[in-house]
Amino acid sequence: MPTVVFDFDGTIADTLSVVIEIANRFADHYGYHKIPLRDLPKLREKKPSQVLKQLGISVFKLPIVARKIRFEMNKEIVHLKTATDLRNTLLKLKESGCVLGILTTNSRENVMEFLKNNNLELFDFVYSGRAVYGKSRLLKKLMKVKTISHNDPIYVGDEVRDIEAAKKAGIKVIGVSWGYNTKDALQKAHPDHIVEKPEDLQKIILNQN
Repeated sequence: MPTVVFDFDGTIADTLSVVIEIANRFADHYGYHKIPLRDLPKLREKKPSQVLKQLGISVFKLPIVARKIRFEMNKEIVHLKTATDLRNTLLKLKESGCVLGILTTNSRENVMEFLKNNNLELFDFVYSGRAVYGKSRLLKKLMKVKTISHNDPIYVGDEVRDIEAAKKAGIKVIGVSWGYNTKDALQKAHPDHIVEKPEDLQKIILNQN
């Protein structure tokens, strides 16, 4: 059975509204546009580069803004709820012999606390790292550290960049439509599969083995 690696923000944890709230809080200070809630459906259709262009965040300010948002986000993680009810699906995958992991740029300790608070202590590992050079390198580093072969893992993510990173790392990827990007946006990135509910995720992973 495969190793199934889950993205955290948007895939497991409902972080979108918190990220927007934090980003809006610092918009005036760093000189970019706030995100009106009415624009959210349109933003979910866009790639990160398009969102940044719309918000007016320059490439020079991006690392500073991203660090600030991530720092504030880590304070909130332990209080967040799940993006969708994954518990039964995770249990089925575990019972079938899958190794379950999380790849995140958040604090490992905070993610572990989130899992405890949401009754999701079902993962075999939580790997935390900095995606300074892109998520594909982080995925490759994870596979090296955990000695996972390229044929084995399946990456599960909610963003176009998750799909692009998995393809660049040479591993299978499943997009989920309940997170940051919509189903239509994910389809344009051509993942191996797209699912709209956790039960479908379970069926795809277990039926291919």
